[in-house]
Amino acid sequence: MRQPYYSIESLEANSSVGYLVKRCGVLMTQVAEERFASLPVSFTEWMVLMHLTRQEHISATQLSEHIGHDMGALTRVVDALERAGLARRERSARDRRAVEIAITPAGRRAVHKGKAVVVELLNRLIEPFTDQEIDTLLALLTRLHGHLEEALAQPAAQAASAPAAAGRARRSRKPTCKPAHGGEA
Repeated sequence: MRQPYYSIESLEANSSVGYLVKRCGVLMTQVAEERFASLPVSFTEWMVLMHLTRQEHISATQLSEHIGHDMGALTRVVDALERAGLARRERSARDRRAVEIAITPAGRRAVHKGKAVVVELLNRLIEPFTDQEIDTLLALLTRLHGHLEEALAQPAAQAASAPAAAGRARRSRKPTCKPAHGGEA
């Protein structure tokens, strides 16, 4: 069995997978919101619409979990999309007591316009990397995503009984990755 990578003594933000992934996501959202400033929808609204193209009828709770917004923030986003005619709330066909969110044809057009902005942004962000590096990064992130979904599905008691030795590892290896351009990533 391999020794745990992290220890209480060695954990620092700049070497934490969780911190770096979260920070990249925050920065990416900030950059995208700036790029969407000239469009009729914000990047956050576009993300909701984009999700609705993959799953047309979804409850607010499910959408909140997928998008990572709390229910209050999501309600405001959906309200704005509904006022703009890009999404609508409708009674569920499976359970008339439930309300689901659906995308409208105008919402689909907004997704298409926003996609062009996102494609340009993503291509700009990955420009310094080779195709092989991008493929590797995507493969690693996909594996991490799957592992996180498995961890979330585990009962809390089972996760708590994970080996206590993980927190006592004495590994002090420093990260070897540095930004390619010499500045902050």
